[in-house]
Amino acid sequence: MRPVFSLFRTGPALMGAVGLTALVACEARRQPEHTTPPAADSAATVAAPAPAAPPPDTVDASRTEHGYQPGHDTTFYIGQQRYRLLLRAETDSTKPLVAVTEGIVGPYYADDTTTFARTHRVRGYAGGQTITLLDPAGRQVFRRQLRKADFYQVAGQDIATVSNPERPLFVGYHAPSQTLAFTVVVGIPDSDVWRTCVLTLGLDGRVRSLSAGRWSGGEGPDCQAKLLADGTLLDCEALRRPDGRTVQLLKPQATLVAALLLSDSTLCTIYRYGQYREIVNADSTRDYEWVVDRRRRNAPNAFVLNTRGQVRQQFRYAGYFDVLGYLVPRRYVWQTHSYYLLDEERGLHVLDKHNPASVAAVPFQQMQRFRQPQRPEEVRFVITTETATLAFYVDPAQPTRLRYQRIEPRN
Repeated sequence: MRPVFSLFRTGPALMGAVGLTALVACEARRQPEHTTPPAADSAATVAAPAPAAPPPDTVDASRTEHGYQPGHDTTFYIGQQRYRLLLRAETDSTKPLVAVTEGIVGPYYADDTTTFARTHRVRGYAGGQTITLLDPAGRQVFRRQLRKADFYQVAGQDIATVSNPERPLFVGYHAPSQTLAFTVVVGIPDSDVWRTCVLTLGLDGRVRSLSAGRWSGGEGPDCQAKLLADGTLLDCEALRRPDGRTVQLLKPQATLVAALLLSDSTLCTIYRYGQYREIVNADSTRDYEWVVDRRRRNAPNAFVLNTRGQVRQQFRYAGYFDVLGYLVPRRYVWQTHSYYLLDEERGLHVLDKHNPASVAAVPFQQMQRFRQPQRPEEVRFVITTETATLAFYVDPAQPTRLRYQRIEPRN
């Protein structure tokens, strides 16, 4: 789907103004992780339940979600007991908030349109989220309230100020550490610019962590926040382990293109090497252009690593594309327990879910073009990009033996 709003790249950040029909966005400002929890609203009213066994591996990195995902009331199990989460968001239009923008939020949200060019002041309203946990008997375990100010350091004060609070989305529960994980979207209304912040709470309702998560609106990684069976949290900028250690996924002079969980213990990270350079236009305006790091043009940019950050395999992959955020065209085929990453110009990379060190490149030249009929043993799967749709036929006994065809679009 094409974006509704047009963007014009003006630098390592995407700068401009947001209106009803047009938007100029700013690339994510890397903010330090916010770790100071807001004050508790109420103490737990029942004893914490006993830990339960970790769930089986159900990770499938080929599942993608486009756009932001607001939350809804939900239930989950701790052992054999079912708990209920009530997830709310509200705005208080009687309490205005004002912030100074650095160019991310445009004049549509100006505090005073006549002075905005000088003051850069934007207006929003107070509000936030409420997370309530009920035990199987319907008794309140905790009630946690979040306010816009809690997100200033991870999403930016100007964006948080003008945002419309969205209900948190429940990500998962880790029994041994008694941790609940959520994502909370904070963004500019009527735009493609937002942060998917990642929040964790203990069963006492206290905030354990609040991190920036995935940026959308320009060069955000192909990634979804996930709480793994061992308690490791992927927030799309780092792996945050239950022992308190952090595995940073961001690298200097590189953009994180994707962080794809292959299983409950491995993931694949992909990078674009280079950096932005400032240029001065003929009219004296300043702009920025991406400069490729030629020294690493042929260096591996894709890495299979475990949750401790240890690299199991590395390879070169160039099949990603950018539409208000990076996307890696891919498909998981359970019959071969393999991920197939498409490079539309070159072929496929095959990653074995059960053997993280096994990565095979299969160029189109090694594949046969598909001819009818489909063989009885073949499994068919389709991968679609912005410009093409390709069908592949794989022998489950030989995951790298494929036939392919290009499917012409219907007029």
